[in-house]
Amino acid sequence: MRILFFGDVFGKAGRSILFAHLRSMINEYKTDFVIANAENLADGKGLTERTLKPVFAAGVDAVTSGNHLWDREESLDYISREPRIIKPMNYPAAAPGNSRYILQKEDSKLEIICLTGQIFMPPCNSPFEAFDGFWAARDTSLPLFVDVHAESTSEKRALGWYMDGKAAVMVGTHTHIQTADEEILPGGMAYISDAGMTGAHDSVIGVRKDIILEKLSTSVPHRFESAHSGLMVNAVLVDLDEDRNTALQIQRLRYSVEV
Repeated sequence: MRILFFGDVFGKAGRSILFAHLRSMINEYKTDFVIANAENLADGKGLTERTLKPVFAAGVDAVTSGNHLWDREESLDYISREPRIIKPMNYPAAAPGNSRYILQKEDSKLEIICLTGQIFMPPCNSPFEAFDGFWAARDTSLPLFVDVHAESTSEKRALGWYMDGKAAVMVGTHTHIQTADEEILPGGMAYISDAGMTGAHDSVIGVRKDIILEKLSTSVPHRFESAHSGLMVNAVLVDLDEDRNTALQIQRLRYSVEV
């Protein structure tokens, strides 16, 4: 099984990359499943039905999320209705959304969950306890893909060791900066601390750099606006052994594109 995962798809720029290049990437890499983190899909903050439906139509099979998932009130009903949007499992059960999803194509199945970190992040329940409760009740014959949406690399690394030997893949998201620590851990789990950002890299993590420079140098609040230049794919490609539910290889993808 081959999985293609896109790090945080940021705003119109990130969506345009998927629309222009995803089909050719699926053909080139011969992927079975495509997953993307979509919590920044709508102008860098949350997602909407209008912005997500075309992403599904472009070839993404399911989307993970994080602390910004519910930022747009008009989208709460859609999040509740669309099972392919995976909310962080360690948020309260009352928060709209589906906390797990199983992809299936022919004989291949892949279960997907998402967890958020607690360090330097909005309040949430323990990702360790949430994972334990989930793992105890799940069908362990299915390979498991986990997106850990967190600020702290140490927390992500700790969760990686915690899930190794259980999950088949753990990718980190949230910082929008791709890390160069992809590896297969001893228990057979593919790991990377952060898959990075798919979007406009002539920016400060997706936002126009002039706005951020003005804000940081003056401490005066400014309305954030998404950047549109320096388009770049940040993604990972993972091969799984479906008999053992372990990873065979993980490859970082980071390159500039035009649309």
